[in-house]
Amino acid sequence: MKSMGKKILALVLASCLGLLCAAAARAAESAQPWSKALGDGSYVLKRIEYTIPEDMSYGDSERLLAVYSATGETVAISGYAEDALYAVVPAGRADEALEARVVEKPAPFTDQVQTWNGSEYDQTPLSAKNLALRGVLRGNDRGELLPDNTITRAEAFTLVTRVLGVKSAADPGYADAKPGDWYYETAAAARACGIAAADANFNPYRTVTRGEIMTMVYRAFAAAGMVEVPAGDEALDLADAAAVPDWALEAYQALRGNYGLCITTATETEELDSEGFPISVYSAEALRGATRGEVAELLYSAIRFLPVYPSKAAIEYGFTDKMPVIDGSTSTYPYTRALYAALFRNYDNHSQFPASHSKSHESYQRLISGEVDVLFAATEPSEELKAQARAAGVELELIPIAYDAMVFFTNEENSAAGLTQKQIQDIYVNNAYANWNRVGGPDAALLPYCRNTDSGSHALMERYFLNGGKLSLNPAILQGNVSQAMSSALTDVAAALETNPTAYAIGYSVYYYYLNAQTMMGDVTDNQLKLLAVDGVAPSDKTIADGTYPLAGYNYVVLRSDEPKGSPARKLAEFMLSERGQECVQSAGFGQLKQ
Repeated sequence: MKSMGKKILALVLASCLGLLCAAAARAAESAQPWSKALGDGSYVLKRIEYTIPEDMSYGDSERLLAVYSATGETVAISGYAEDALYAVVPAGRADEALEARVVEKPAPFTDQVQTWNGSEYDQTPLSAKNLALRGVLRGNDRGELLPDNTITRAEAFTLVTRVLGVKSAADPGYADAKPGDWYYETAAAARACGIAAADANFNPYRTVTRGEIMTMVYRAFAAAGMVEVPAGDEALDLADAAAVPDWALEAYQALRGNYGLCITTATETEELDSEGFPISVYSAEALRGATRGEVAELLYSAIRFLPVYPSKAAIEYGFTDKMPVIDGSTSTYPYTRALYAALFRNYDNHSQFPASHSKSHESYQRLISGEVDVLFAATEPSEELKAQARAAGVELELIPIAYDAMVFFTNEENSAAGLTQKQIQDIYVNNAYANWNRVGGPDAALLPYCRNTDSGSHALMERYFLNGGKLSLNPAILQGNVSQAMSSALTDVAAALETNPTAYAIGYSVYYYYLNAQTMMGDVTDNQLKLLAVDGVAPSDKTIADGTYPLAGYNYVVLRSDEPKGSPARKLAEFMLSERGQECVQSAGFGQLKQ
């Protein structure tokens, strides 16, 4: 363990020296104003360097938005991320200077002010307040919001084009949209950016249905490159999903299916949840007229959650152009989530963010085949996987990024405190002990649980106890006590506790997964677990980091060795060894290599 640590330190130092020039170049680039074309290039994401002052109040920070320097006009799609403000603007206005500004509060909507005990209170919904701040929602000529009124096409298109910041002086080409009509420029902008169809009429005063506004918002944010076109098989968790019109289905699959955004009606059922409250089902009612309040809520949610803003690190490492395709074991998924969270605001809406990892064996197979670019791995590949890689002419490169270890656990009630490596081998290879009293424990049956042979935990078993795969788990254990998932490795052992006659189980996993999963065990079973010492040393952050725990090891970033220099996968490995990357290790719940 210690000699390996020296090799790792040397590798890291050499990498750092070799990358000084690249880091300097990145730093020079980051000093320049950063921008990126979105979608088909019709919109641009711009970064405005700005650090929120320590004495800025929360209220002021909520009103911090991007504005055009020359006119003071607010950019509706703007938001703060880390140490900068981001703004989405039409490509035609990308050269106009922007600045960060705390905008003034607009006057309350007149119909939302209520008087109580002689004092006035603004009851405007948060969504409407926020859209008003951004210059999107302005009320009628009497300053009223009228949130329960249905919205017309002209009003809806006005809100959506203000969100996009689109303007047009061209003739919209509608028979019912003439110069002098208040909605004339709205019709022109909506037609120009493709969210209004090229029909004969604009129909400005026709009520907009929920399905229509969903389609408008979908088209708007898709044009700005912030919504992925759905694959077409996204399931809709709506009671009336089958009734969604074909012309609106793509919008619902994208916004509701992929991002959870939708105007719905909730209906309570007679079924109760675990706390005794009625369970509600949700319906789209796509042909029902949309209200002004519903549209405001939909647009507010879209502005908040759909834009993906990169951090400074994401820009420096080039991850704004492309992220590597990531996979790994179940236990290492927190790395992927922590990585994306460090690199992007609204990271879970990033087009490449994986909703889960494959299991360890499958993820290695996907890397060998070239289906993915990089893995977060808790274990080295098994002998079977090494053979597959050799057969495919692939060499795998493992780069340690964090400490971890193989651990064994038993029921908390078990008085046994630990085992030797020889005893563990005898248990799993020879099925040598039927009672814990044979290994220094109480008079109780010993029930060994193992993992399936294509799991990452089994690869650890091969490494430490099966002589590199030359030995096998005992058939009696494989036939009856196999935990098929990392979570069930814990719950199976917990549930195996018996009191008459007494019996305690034993199982294995990796240390940091065990720690994280134990915090959730109370939701699964009342029976708790405890870790066993190995050769007299208990696993802990300290004993794993200093190598005194005999089954200590690492978590890895795994690449194909032919991965080109400077590729997204290699940049990811570089990032994970940086200070910010090691913070991701810590936030993911693992042991940092560098404190």
